Amino acid sequence: MRDERYYGIDVGGTSVKIGLFEGGRLTKKWSVPTDISDGGSHILQDIAASLPGPADGAALAVPGAVLPDGTVNRCVNLNWGVCRPGEDFTALTGIPCRVLNDANAAALGEQRMGGGSGYESVLFVALGTGVGAGIVLDGKVRAGAHGAAGELGHLCWDPEDAAAPCTCGRQGCLEQYCSATGIVRLAAQAGIEGLTCKQLVDGAAAGDARLEAVVDQACDVLGWGIAGACAAVDPETVVLGGGVAQAGEYFRAKVQAAFDRYAFHACVGTRIRLATLGSDAGMIGAAIFAQG
Repeated sequence: MRDERYYGIDVGGTSVKIGLFEGGRLTKKWSVPTDISDGGSHILQDIAASLPGPADGAALAVPGAVLPDGTVNRCVNLNWGVCRPGEDFTALTGIPCRVLNDANAAALGEQRMGGGSGYESVLFVALGTGVGAGIVLDGKVRAGAHGAAGELGHLCWDPEDAAAPCTCGRQGCLEQYCSATGIVRLAAQAGIEGLTCKQLVDGAAAGDARLEAVVDQACDVLGWGIAGACAAVDPETVVLGGGVAQAGEYFRAKVQAAFDRYAFHACVGTRIRLATLGSDAGMIGAAIFAQG
């Protein structure tokens, strides 16, 4: 009897990461460019053309809200409107396909095989260009009624901050302070120009007091947001991932300290951990999700 085969597919705005899992093991991984021309109509075709053969199932992790029935409520980065990409993928390949949000896929990957391994309930927070999050409770992804569970980046820190307009149309959202772009923005407000987020955090870790003040401000906002999320979903642990979190223990410890200042007393002591799967988390989580 052959091992069951599943594809985990993480659809990003620049490239699509694909993994073939056989018998629960990753046996092959590759990527294809994301062609967003013509309303993103080539994306699924390009994925299908790259597959080495049939499989028992697949899952697409996409950068947008996914309703419980698999309907995607717009993916701006892919030029997709409201659509049902799982059904379209199955029509192209004959492979049963599920769909989930990319942050939720990464959360599931980290919960099962990464920084949250050993815990059934995990809040995963991804710090990159924006701030995304995914929630796994009792071993299952929780996407919410509108596919919006875990939109931590759009908690409103300061609704009066006109200097922090957000892509969602509002202002003062959390991701305008503690994403990579948000940290660079805070630095510019402090008169520090021309440094990347990595350079800012590395400089702060090396002892530059001006840069550390910027990082402290970002970590304070992030700790506040995580504390609020934990008061709502009460995970066993929190996992930090994404490019900003690659700053490691220095950054993690600052977020932990801010969280402990803001957290509801019953949640104080919830450990914040670092992700371990890197950019493979979404692909791995999608493959796990494909298995039902």
